Amino acid sequence: MNRRRIAIGVSSVSGLAVIAAGALNMFSAGSSAQAVNLHATPVAAVNATGAATGNAGSAQVDTLLTMSTPAIPARGKNPAVPAKSATMHGTGSFDFASGRGRIDLAVPNAPDSGAEEVLTPSALYIRTTAAPPTAATTAKGWQEVEIAKSPDGGVVSAGAIDPELVFAMLAGTDPGAKYVGQDEVRGVPVAHYQGTLDLQQAAGVAGAAAKQALTNAARALSPKVPFDAYLDAQGRLRRFVAQFGYKVPASPDTVVNVTSATELFGFGTPVDVTVPSVAQSALHPAKPTAPTAPTHPSSPTGTHK
Repeated sequence: MNRRRIAIGVSSVSGLAVIAAGALNMFSAGSSAQAVNLHATPVAAVNATGAATGNAGSAQVDTLLTMSTPAIPARGKNPAVPAKSATMHGTGSFDFASGRGRIDLAVPNAPDSGAEEVLTPSALYIRTTAAPPTAATTAKGWQEVEIAKSPDGGVVSAGAIDPELVFAMLAGTDPGAKYVGQDEVRGVPVAHYQGTLDLQQAAGVAGAAAKQALTNAARALSPKVPFDAYLDAQGRLRRFVAQFGYKVPASPDTVVNVTSATELFGFGTPVDVTVPSVAQSALHPAKPTAPTAPTHPSSPTGTHK
């Protein structure tokens, strides 16, 4: 894997990325030269994409998380906080059979340090490559975050969404999903679908590994999530873009939007993931961030309609 190092902090010892501002155009889009027809309703197509993508065995992963926190006025002893915007880029690979993967997270304007993540069905392992080990970490620097105990299920706080969690969320697609048209992702013709995810509904039909994570996400985030999904001729997910709402605990009236995009490509690429041992990691619960995001640059439509 081509590792990219970036500046990224961790809120407490939870694995929550606190990131510097930066913009990055990482995805390509254009008109499709060959029509993709999956012969299914939009809801059926996106519901089936988890199984279709999983049949590929593995894939390379490219992610982009954009946050824009609105200004928060001063309250009592708490000073005013200006509006902020930040972007985090991730590259890695994922094995669908084992549910394990690895992602290196990067902030474009901070190249001197970074973070590595190992994804598993039950836990996230995170290690910042810039900061030296502290009392909260071991000499290896890995921290283990139990996904079921993460207040947002790791949807935002992990810095990138686990592909298996994406598929679980798509199982909660509302009936109003629609086919938008033809497009391309990395030169591959795709069918573009758009709709709304219901996190509570997704949690109700999710398997054991994702159920608690989505239950937590539905509580911490807005339960209704606008999304765009781009599927190839085999029904595999090539791009997923979702916009999450999050209420800042310190300012309940402040709703932050987080836009997360995931691209899958290079299907069948061999994936070698080593999960840190218990001796290499310290166990801690996760805390979610407080961010928001404008329209994601990877979405050709610009906004949800």
